[in-house]
Amino acid sequence: MVPGYVELVEILMACAYADKESYFDSVSEDLGVDFKPGEELELFLRFLRGDSNWSIKVAVNVFSEIKDSVIFFCDMPPSSGKIVTIEETMESLKNDFRGKARCVVESILLNNLNFSKEEVERALGGDLNIVAEAVDRASDLSENTTWFITQLVNFPQQSQEILMFALTVLKKYYEDSGLRKKNLGCINETIESFGQEEYKEVASGFLELYGVTARDESPLYLLLQNTLQYPGVRYAYACDKQFVVLNNQLKQLEEIVNPYITDHILRLFLKNFSDPTKMQIMVAVSQEPRYVDELAKLLGLSKATISYHLSSLGELALVTGRKDRRRIYFSLNRKRIESIIKRLEVFYEESDDSWK
Repeated sequence: MVPGYVELVEILMACAYADKESYFDSVSEDLGVDFKPGEELELFLRFLRGDSNWSIKVAVNVFSEIKDSVIFFCDMPPSSGKIVTIEETMESLKNDFRGKARCVVESILLNNLNFSKEEVERALGGDLNIVAEAVDRASDLSENTTWFITQLVNFPQQSQEILMFALTVLKKYYEDSGLRKKNLGCINETIESFGQEEYKEVASGFLELYGVTARDESPLYLLLQNTLQYPGVRYAYACDKQFVVLNNQLKQLEEIVNPYITDHILRLFLKNFSDPTKMQIMVAVSQEPRYVDELAKLLGLSKATISYHLSSLGELALVTGRKDRRRIYFSLNRKRIESIIKRLEVFYEESDDSWK
């Protein structure tokens, strides 16, 4: 496991907040996180929302919707605790854009469009029709994002020009807002205070909790981020690279992944369990694994609503997702629920004893 920091990840997270502000506010509330954007993030968002340039709007959509795949444009930290700056990422893109674009396309197919490994090999081997068809059917992606993916496959030179221009502008906004200075200060403090064994403990608990199996043949990069109060990206793999994104508030993450259910996690569980829609989703996926479209039809709700509730339930590890060809099937995390129920029983017994 290699803990480190890739600055572009912070810009991706900020763009995601700009594009889905109410969504992130709602999920933060569900997770019991009192998240209020600081003045630096607010200023960065004002810069973004006030920019009418088409390339910037495309970049914000792409960064928000497929941020886990965009990270493959970056080099990974060379060793534990190292930082990959935005400047280093931009320089690397100038030198090998086609190679990195291929990795991004592979990641989009694997992680965003749920291709099988065999389908990915066919597509990257020249069968581009399969990519176009999948992108056309990706109803959860905006027109800007589907257009950019198509350009990335068919016209990499044009995609490079758009991306490099957008990164130059976003880097300036990131610096001028003070968000870069703030994030670097927080990350340096975390890197200095957490040891390698603590990173391993948190990461192992994170992977186990969310039902992720890392690949033994590749190093697992633990990429920290400070902009949002929860990771936003769990696990991605492409081109023999794999990573998870961990929130800088590792103590908060330790509480979630801790096998012992704290009173705070218990309150969050009861809060989410009392929500009628979340309750319906948990009941549905407890019967058999289901995908988003199936849940939407079953419960008579929009796919966006289902996806939002699944995000909250997923962050608390109450449900887990499993890819099967083009779909992600969600199931109830019975092991997690059993731990919570046992904690409820202990809580009841402790409360009962206190009245005797």
